[in-house]
Amino acid sequence: MKIKVENIKIPVNINQKKGIYEYLKKNGINKNCINKIEYKKRSIDSRNKNSIFLLYNVEIELNKKINTKFEEVKEKKLKKIKSKNIEGIIAIIGTGPAGLFAAYRLCKLGYKPIIFERGKKIDERDRDIELFIKENELNSNSNIQFGEGGAGTYSDGKLTTRVKSIYKDEIFKTLVECGAQKEILFDYKPHIGTDVLKVVVTNLRKKIESMGGEFYFNSILTDIKIKNKKISQIEINKNELIDIDYLFLAIGHSSRDTYYMLNKNNVFLENKDFAVGARIESPRYDIDRMQHGKFYNSEILGSATYNFTYNNQNEKRGVFSFCMCPGGEIVNAASEKNTSLVNGMSYSQRDGKFSNSAIVVAIRENDYGNKLFDGMKLQEKLEKQTYEIISTYGALYQSVNDFLKNNKTKQEIESSYKMNLYSYNLNNFFPEVINRNMINALKYWQKKMPLFTKNANLIAPETRTSAPIRITRDKTGKSINIENLFPIGEGAGYAGGIISAAIDGMKVVDMNFGEFE
Repeated sequence: MKIKVENIKIPVNINQKKGIYEYLKKNGINKNCINKIEYKKRSIDSRNKNSIFLLYNVEIELNKKINTKFEEVKEKKLKKIKSKNIEGIIAIIGTGPAGLFAAYRLCKLGYKPIIFERGKKIDERDRDIELFIKENELNSNSNIQFGEGGAGTYSDGKLTTRVKSIYKDEIFKTLVECGAQKEILFDYKPHIGTDVLKVVVTNLRKKIESMGGEFYFNSILTDIKIKNKKISQIEINKNELIDIDYLFLAIGHSSRDTYYMLNKNNVFLENKDFAVGARIESPRYDIDRMQHGKFYNSEILGSATYNFTYNNQNEKRGVFSFCMCPGGEIVNAASEKNTSLVNGMSYSQRDGKFSNSAIVVAIRENDYGNKLFDGMKLQEKLEKQTYEIISTYGALYQSVNDFLKNNKTKQEIESSYKMNLYSYNLNNFFPEVINRNMINALKYWQKKMPLFTKNANLIAPETRTSAPIRITRDKTGKSINIENLFPIGEGAGYAGGIISAAIDGMKVVDMNFGEFE
């Protein structure tokens, strides 16, 4: 017999396992009746900083049938998928979460895809990134954005998503099988961490290879050949033509050269909304105290997270925190020569001195022009401008207080950022609409949460929150004007994070190469 027990509320300052058993005992379930407890969800209730609780949903396997008020668990009947047995060569471009999980799904259905990645394998990619940080030598195809695992590999490995999908459980279980922490199966805000995610990505690639998938690294998609509204060949590295029957594009949000190439070949693209701003970095101690009060040192709570929004009602424009990295680092996420921008990442322990997140302003698709690529050109302009101001790869900085007062920060700052930092008045850097909305949002948050901004600095610019382009597709996931092209994930404009991109890859595979029994 298995029952589910929800909303078990345990104070953070007591032994959690013992607290759960005591709760169950009070509700008529003795320890000697329990074979196994399986955690289904764990979250934090920190609304009262003096009394913080952890909330649990669990499923309990009992060794005998008992009378209880709790609901018995009914076994879910999962839909079974089978292959349509479509013949032909299936190619995938990109090894981010969309590309990897599309490949994994295809292999499970019996297909043997060939997967091309412009960057290098994890170990080699690591060395290129280290060289960039130490020597300012950028490899434009092997960096924070490009390489095995995609941009998500060098992030916090955050797995939160608002997307509801039948694929989520399988994705999480697969990640655990490949080395992720089992806690991601039930944590409310699951994360893996860059250090562990590198292992997970490598193991997932090996799993796909064992099922028949073939990977080719240092392989850039440079052109496509189209006949009768179908792609007949792909060009790799400008010198190799490969016959294909189906193409999945999982290119990520930074493959600008690929967007231009697709446009040259008349693949239908359109501008989409995105967001631009800066990283805000605060001492982790401040954020932990702001969120956890007197329990800021609690080992079980760990480094505190936050998720803030501000809506400018007059403009109907949002400002929001994004990609929050507790105990993390700010990194240079450049992927093009003589440009600079920032992103955030953290390791599995999240125990760094600082916490950071992006604070970004929503940019509408036509804010900076109605021509295709106008939004992308805004990103490029800010990234080039940063490099030109510093005269090398680096980032601009300004304290939040100075930004709000329109003063340049005179003193050097302590930061997790390991490359060049250059003091600059960001009021003179961003377009006015971004400055105005960031100022309004920061003033609003400053009143509500003084610790958030008290010792905080802005590190800029954060330009690549999402793709500014959509490779438009129909309801089955096909390009609306190329019959055998399947744009998937963030770069296609249909996802926004590791899990939503993985879901998108699997879903499009099933809609076109599988069918539910």
